[in-house]
Amino acid sequence: MTLWQLKVFTTVAKTGSFTKAAKLLQITQPSATTLVQSLSRELGVKLFEKLGIKTRITSAGEEALRYAHQILGKEDDFRKRMEEFSGLKKGTLRIGGSVVAGASFLPAAVQQFKRENPDFEVDLKIQRSDDLEKMLLEGELDVAVMGVAPRSPLIVAKPFREEEVVVIAPPNHPLTKKRSIPLKLLAKERLISTLHNIMKQKFVEKGLSFVPSLQVNLDIGSRDVVRNAVGSGLGIGFLSKCHVVNDVKAGRIKILNVPQLKLKRALYIAVHKNRQHSALMRSFTGFLATCRE
Repeated sequence: MTLWQLKVFTTVAKTGSFTKAAKLLQITQPSATTLVQSLSRELGVKLFEKLGIKTRITSAGEEALRYAHQILGKEDDFRKRMEEFSGLKKGTLRIGGSVVAGASFLPAAVQQFKRENPDFEVDLKIQRSDDLEKMLLEGELDVAVMGVAPRSPLIVAKPFREEEVVVIAPPNHPLTKKRSIPLKLLAKERLISTLHNIMKQKFVEKGLSFVPSLQVNLDIGSRDVVRNAVGSGLGIGFLSKCHVVNDVKAGRIKILNVPQLKLKRALYIAVHKNRQHSALMRSFTGFLATCRE
């Protein structure tokens, strides 16, 4: 039994025709027939039966097909892993980014990486960090820049950079006139946040309660909700600075100076521990190390 026999067999099963399979595989129809017949004799079962002009797979063929797909899948995995270790400068790199990374440096970094490595195909997906972890575990991503440390021991993550969390207010809010704002004064305001646990911990450390008037569930669209709510005068919010740069420039919101509330959110470069030696990923993570600022 050879891998080529299995490839021809699975292609015939997929197309339902020796002629179509031969054409796809760029061999002659008699060659395809001979290879499958040889495999059938070796296995001691009939793989296909002829019903008029139609070729139909048998019950034994269905079972053989299941194992053939598994064997050919393993061969494909084997080739991909060997390519990773060989350091080939080509292939597809599937990158995931958290919303914070996607709103700040990551898209520009990926574009620069593609310009410097034109033989790479790069696919970038922006998702929540917990979704990115799941995609890494399921093999849907090669590498991810996450906003929280992964929970699974199968994911290897290293701190990469930090993004500042800022306090934002509508431009006509009385606090915008103050150079410095004590946290106890901020606690009296109507607060809007997607970062409930982080903010609550910081307020409790200062002996203050954190009771937001509007708590927005952390999701991809939640930053827009907070920005719009603050800009409309509904309260004071907390967001990563990268999410509000354009609004500040446009004068829709202002950043408040709250010295007691200096917060930064860590970003992590994460890969599956069984794939961390991939040449593609090593090339990209090495590139990211030069893009910290």
